[in-house]
Amino acid sequence: MDRKAGRERVLILGSGWGGYVLSRQLSPVKYDITVASPRSNFVFTPLLSDATVGTLEFSHVVESVRDRQKRVNYVPAVARSVDFASKKVALEASVVQGAATDIVLTTEPEKPESTRELRGKEVDVRKWRQGTKMELEYDKLVIATGCITNTFNTPGVLENALLYRDVSDARKIQRRIRECFELAVLPNKPDQLRTHLLHFAVVGAGPTGTEFVGLLADYIHRDLLVYYPQVRDRVRITLYDVSPKILGMFDESLSQYAFENMKKEGVEIKTSHHIEELRWGEPNKPAIDMDPKTCLTLKTKEEGETGVGMCVWTTGNAINPFVKEALSDVGTLPASATIKRDEGQPSDIKETSWKVKKNKRPGALLVDGYFRVQLESKDGTNAFMNDVFAIGDNAMMEAGSPPATAIATNQEARYLAKRLNNDDFDRVPRFSFRDMGFLAYIGDDKGLMQLPHVQIDDTNKKVLPEGLKGRTAWLVWRGAYLSMVLSWRNYFLIAIYWLFTRIFGRRVG
Repeated sequence: MDRKAGRERVLILGSGWGGYVLSRQLSPVKYDITVASPRSNFVFTPLLSDATVGTLEFSHVVESVRDRQKRVNYVPAVARSVDFASKKVALEASVVQGAATDIVLTTEPEKPESTRELRGKEVDVRKWRQGTKMELEYDKLVIATGCITNTFNTPGVLENALLYRDVSDARKIQRRIRECFELAVLPNKPDQLRTHLLHFAVVGAGPTGTEFVGLLADYIHRDLLVYYPQVRDRVRITLYDVSPKILGMFDESLSQYAFENMKKEGVEIKTSHHIEELRWGEPNKPAIDMDPKTCLTLKTKEEGETGVGMCVWTTGNAINPFVKEALSDVGTLPASATIKRDEGQPSDIKETSWKVKKNKRPGALLVDGYFRVQLESKDGTNAFMNDVFAIGDNAMMEAGSPPATAIATNQEARYLAKRLNNDDFDRVPRFSFRDMGFLAYIGDDKGLMQLPHVQIDDTNKKVLPEGLKGRTAWLVWRGAYLSMVLSWRNYFLIAIYWLFTRIFGRRVG
């Protein structure tokens, strides 16, 4: 990755909304752009649930990080550490992961049982899971590694729940749904186990969990039960959340509308419920090792144990290990950093020890209004780096931080790309999030749209109504997400498949 004549090297860590959009918005004439990420595809997350239930194909919601016009370089690797002084990032290649194992390189320690029988020989899988070590130099660094799912250290969740962040997660969920139905119709299955297998639990009643439940209910009632009519009376879908209401970011009236309509569709909604454990085996029986031929037991504080065929976990975000552990102490102040002089600093301030400034909870990188990563010394002095930036869920602004949504990250990436292309930092206004409202699908071709709260004056009179609901909001939901698709190819494929499944139904099998 040598510097090409006349172009600065921009290294982007992450291929999610922040990293992918930024890489496409930066000027290839001005910058030599490289994206480093363990995943070679960008996932259009708002429509991932549609692909999970067969409304769309998985290929319709992904874009290759590699660029056909060769304007963007791609390195399949996981970032391990950053040396801000020498402008180098240490990475570990993730080429050998893929389909060979479900484990993508992380900082999680290897389990002791790491030997495996392979073609008659016992091999140590830890050796081939360790990727090639490398270093990449940069002139400007953008950290857009995103977050991981927060399991709140609930026993058994990390091992047994189906997380929901990527295409690989969605494929597992799609496969498990079919497995549960196929297992339930086997002639020798006990009736009680059939009932447990056809109980689908989703934990987390935010937009992701609610939309998935709505689409799952459509998929089961409109498509799957056509093929499995004998188990129609056994199917249950339950949505759990620790909060007292679903879709907490929506107004009370919209949240209540979603609650009532989802109940009409047969979804059990259990708010103010605390998950205590998830394990394999039937309720009120001893725990067993993982066995997909049977069910799991979900234990709540309020109701005790219940059997489920699968548990999809869609709760909030947690800071990823790279940001949490690797980006910490810096040592001496990097040459590219600028001290905030409005605080009156002593002349020998550079000799003190510095660390990356983070929000105490949840631990995200604290950036200024131009997304520059900040540093702080032991005596409380602040500085910012002119060549290191952070956008997306792994970053928070000190004031007026936008919500952790795809729309917000998209706006951040476009703003930062414009600043880098024009090199006009500190000459233009700081980033300001444009509130577009919130959208959610709740099933049965109905949706919600929370409009921004804009008032005419100090009175309570609003310019816009509080929101839209029902079929109108569903049409807006589809139109809004279709307009956000990042390639013409997928734009047309998504529109065609939506029409195709509307006429012929979803693909089953």
